Parts: sequence; C-alpha cells; structure tokens
Amino acid sequence: MAEATVEQVECGFCVTRLEDLEDSRSLPCSHVHCLRCLLGNFEVNKIVRCPFCREVFDVDIHSLPTSNTREGPSLYCDSCTRKGVNNQPAVIYCKTCSTKLCAKHRESHDDVLGAHPMITMTDYKTQAMKLAPRLCTKHTELPYSLGCRKCLTCGCVECLSVLENCTDGSPHKLMSLKELVTELSKEVDGMRSEILDREDKLSDLLKHMTGVLCDYDSETRDMIETLHRTRDEQIESIQQKYKKLEEELIELRRNTKLELERFTEQDVGVKLSDLNRHRLQIEARHKHNHQVDIINRHGETINQIKELLSGNLPTLKLSNMATLEVKGERREVEVEVVTSKSVSIDLEDELTTPDTLPTQLSLLHTVPVSGCCTSVCSYQGNTYVGLESGRVDIIDENNQLSRKFVGVGNLVLSVAVYKDRLYTLVYDNPYTVTVHDLTGKLITNWTHTDHWNGYISQLAVVSDQVVIPDRQNKRLTVYSLTGEVIKHIQCPLLSPNWVSMCAVDNLSVVVSDYQTSKVFKVNIPSGEVEWTSQDVPNPEGVTYHGGRVFVTNCSNTTRVWILDVNTGKLLTEISDAAIRTDSDVFDLHVTGNTLIVPRYNEHKVLFYQID
Repeated sequence: MAEATVEQVECGFCVTRLEDLEDSRSLPCSHVHCLRCLLGNFEVNKIVRCPFCREVFDVDIHSLPTSNTREGPSLYCDSCTRKGVNNQPAVIYCKTCSTKLCAKHRESHDDVLGAHPMITMTDYKTQAMKLAPRLCTKHTELPYSLGCRKCLTCGCVECLSVLENCTDGSPHKLMSLKELVTELSKEVDGMRSEILDREDKLSDLLKHMTGVLCDYDSETRDMIETLHRTRDEQIESIQQKYKKLEEELIELRRNTKLELERFTEQDVGVKLSDLNRHRLQIEARHKHNHQVDIINRHGETINQIKELLSGNLPTLKLSNMATLEVKGERREVEVEVVTSKSVSIDLEDELTTPDTLPTQLSLLHTVPVSGCCTSVCSYQGNTYVGLESGRVDIIDENNQLSRKFVGVGNLVLSVAVYKDRLYTLVYDNPYTVTVHDLTGKLITNWTHTDHWNGYISQLAVVSDQVVIPDRQNKRLTVYSLTGEVIKHIQCPLLSPNWVSMCAVDNLSVVVSDYQTSKVFKVNIPSGEVEWTSQDVPNPEGVTYHGGRVFVTNCSNTTRVWILDVNTGKLLTEISDAAIRTDSDVFDLHVTGNTLIVPRYNEHKVLFYQID
C-alpha cells in the first residue's frame, strides 16, 4: 500500500485538482478522491479500490473522513508520553509490543527485549486502523487479547474470570487473537481456491462466448452475402421475395445475437464480476480489518463464500438458429431461411484449450513494401501495413502488395481494423486518430495528447471503444468510435518509452513496455491490472490469438515469447534462425497459424508458419 504524498494533486478518477474538490474523502491508504467519484465507481464495480495504489478496502464510503478533517494517528513516542514528556516524535513501531518508540527508547527496547519486528512510521500511518489496540467493551481500559475458536467471541484478560461456556455448553477454546486470525485465515484461504477456480471457469466461458459471437457474426454475414448473390441472379419479378427473406434472416440473426450477448454479458459476465468483487471484499477484510472484526464476521464470511459457490454454472440453450438452404431448382427463390438448427452451450462440454504449444517458426514468404513499416494487422484475408511515410498499404490474400490504401500525412504508429473500419494512430503534434472505411474513404478523425520523444505507441479497439496510451500522464485514454473521451484509466506502469498494445477480448488490453520490460493486462471496464509479467526483456511487439499473448523484442536473435492470457504465465519461448534479425520489430500479428512480422529497417513484411 502506498501512502499519499505531496505528488498527489488531483482526484484519481476525475483528475480535478484537490483544492477544487467540494466534497472529498480520504481512503485508509491516505489517497484523497471526491465523494461523487468514489460512489460512482462503487456503483459500477461494487468494490472500493484506490486508483493510485490499487488497494481494495472493505469500508463504508460515507463513513470515510474528509481530507481536511481527518485526524491521523498519534505519531509520538508512547514511552515518553507515559513519563510525561509530550510531543516526542516516534521513529519506529514495534508490532510485538504494539508501541511507538523514539530513537532513545528504541535502543533500550532492543537491549532488553531483543529484535522484534518493526515498521516505519510511514507504514504505521497507513496501517494504524489495523494495528491500533481495540479496547474491551466490558473492561474499557484493557485491549482485546483472546478469542474463542468455537464461538468466535473476543475478550481481554479480565474477561477470563467471568467467562461463561460456549453457546453449546462446552468450555471455550481460547487462543491469542493472532493465532485465532491465522487459523481462520487458513480456513478462508482453503475456500479461496474454489472461488478462483470458479472465476477461471467463468473467464473461460466468457472468452468462449466472445468467440461464439464472432463466429456467428461471420457465418451469418456470409449467409447474407450468399442471399445477395443469388438474389441478383433472379429476375425482377421475385426481388420482393428476396427482400422478405433478407428481413426474416436479419431479424432471426438479431434476436439470436441479442440472446448470445445477453447470456455473455448478464449470465456470465455479471456472475464473474460479482464473484470477483466478493472475493476481493473477503480478501480486503482479512488484509485490512481489525482482528476483532475478522473474528466477529467470520461466520458471515464463510456463509458468503458458501453462497458464492452454490448453484450451477450458467448454461445457454438456443433454438431457431438461422441457416440457409440453397434449392436445386431455379423457379422462384433459390434460397430459404430455415430455423431447425438448435445449439446448447454448456461450460463443461464446450470449453477446449489446445494442449500443444508451438515449437518453431518456418518462413513462408516475404513481401517487400515501399518504406519503413511500423505496424501491421490482418482482416478478411488482407494485411494492412502502416508505413513511416504516412501511408497504409494492403497485402492481399495472394501475398501481393496490391495497392496503396490511404495516405494520412505523417508517420503511422499503429493500425487496427474493427467492424469494417480502419483505425490509424498518426504521429503529429498532437497525435491524430483517423478512421476510414474499407474503400479508403475518411469517416472521421480526432486528436490525442501524448508524450512524444521518438518512441512508438499504439492503439487497440475493444468492444466499441478505442484505447490509446497517454504516457505523459501515465494513463490509458478510452474513446468512443467517433472520438469522444469516455474515461481515463490511471496506469502507473506506463513509461515514456516504446509502448505496444493489443485487444485480447471484449474487456481487456495487453500492454508491453520496452523501458520497464513489463507486459501487463488491463481490464477496461474496471481499470484493474489483472496481471504483470517480466519474462520478456525489452518487449516491443505484442498481439493476441487463441487464448495466448505473443510478444517479441528487438535484438540480434529476436525471439517470440508466448504467455497465457488469463495469468500472464510464460508458456513457451521460440528462438529460431528464421526470425533472427537486426531490424526493429515494433508490431506483430497472428491469424490462424500464420505469424506476420513487419521489419522496419528492411522495408518488408515476413509471414511465418507456426509449427
């Protein structure tokens, strides 16, 4: 946990300066945010999380102290205070003796009692709520020191003389608060693995449903194209029948997609989010709350976990899925829409993860381009290549440089195609985002502020949102598809150096940072950093395919690292003569079993077979 310092000058959510906040609240970590933002964030995520230090707190927001009235814990030496010497600053806190000590009394403490575990006063300030002794309600001058393992009640040493039996009539099983909390935490930790396992299964189902949606959208788009092609071959007299068929197919497609989206977002996504939120609350309770509160609420915690683990995983049953049947006879309409196909999606049956990992790359072919190439992406058989000269070229499905697609006037830092739109991030002052349709027509553009020092940056499109790093302010800026700012996500892991980024699903992006040698995954709705990996030295290019993150760097023996998208764990590493290069590699893309790599200095794009 990080303590608030003088560097904090604004609310971590709305970036309003602290002196301009009308109603602010101070979290236990001492970071200050406006009440409206805290409540709004809690309304969305159902947990209290500080955007600066990323700590989660199990607290009532309305009960938090205001930033200008908060009374911090006493930081004076307890030994001096007992002797009548007031205001003597403490330099250390003894966790064994629960005592704050000045430099002089620390020496005598160590001489008499030996080396006890100590923390600095800076750490004590952020942990004071947890470390401060809790006084017994019956004997108000004595702190709680004992607890019963059976009935989970707490008491002080004076309570021993009047302590009655447990509620079942048996004697109390007494132990120190520390021992009792340790034992209770072991019980919760044992059940925590079940929660994490359930989260993993829901995450897999969510990822699977994203693929189902994408496949279904692609399949039905092909159906409509078939419908159009056959309609054009018919005579004018039956065009109205085709129109009716198209409307029927689109309506069935829309209804099915709505049901798939509802199941994905509500049945799976909401359950996953709710499970994650409750787990973080439980972990925060044991991490930050007082031992007495942990004990008093243990029964509630166990019941909460059991309730979370109860019930079955969500399943989906669909009927009336649209397919096309082409008739052999050509009398009226050549195709018809049928709805006889039914699909049932179940977590245990549908989820499959490939067991084999790629071990080598084989060079398929090389396509020269007309300049230094910085970025690349693939869409519907075409490969779009961003060039330093301010142009985007297309390599067709026959691996030929077919045409100069669009010109954007300056260095193209990143390209991405989403829903038949080409999004480019262009170096300018400030940066410019351009949007073209697939005929090359400019749809819209907007500016983006970022720190420029000659280093590459990229964009990613996630669930109808464009995400771009703002390295100067250490945050990710999230835009709508037309350029309106939706929100800023604080991202302290960003450096001012090379940053690459890719979308991994409908919720997250993976970012690689050359300077810090970190690769990390950020959940866009919550702003949470889900994992961080430091297995790749000086990463430059990053892409996602099939549940795996592919990362490369620039060196004399360029390699490809493959990480698990859910955990960031390094799965394998490929080092082969086929990919050795002295050229910068700022980006890469995987489609099917083909790895596409733009070679910046060599003015060419290489296609590798992944074996």
